[in-house]
Amino acid sequence: MTRRIHNAKRSFSKIKQVWVLYPEHIVSTVVVLAVAPFGIRSAIKQHYKPWHYRTRYTVVRDDDPYAKVLEEAYKDFVPHKLPK
Repeated sequence: MTRRIHNAKRSFSKIKQVWVLYPEHIVSTVVVLAVAPFGIRSAIKQHYKPWHYRTRYTVVRDDDPYAKVLEEAYKDFVPHKLPK
């Protein structure tokens, strides 16, 4: 039993040593671990969202030189029919 307590104290002292040397790393790690589940959940939701539920589109002006390139690239594009 005393060995476990001693090991726990030893590991806690290592955490204190790391905190003294690299506090910004520990703070950033805690922030990343706190935010990561929300980012993973939103990425999964976005991945499974069908294409016709898209709300953001790229707008290209007619006078943009890239517009002609896009028009040529997508001239034979036939979009899928929307599901009913």
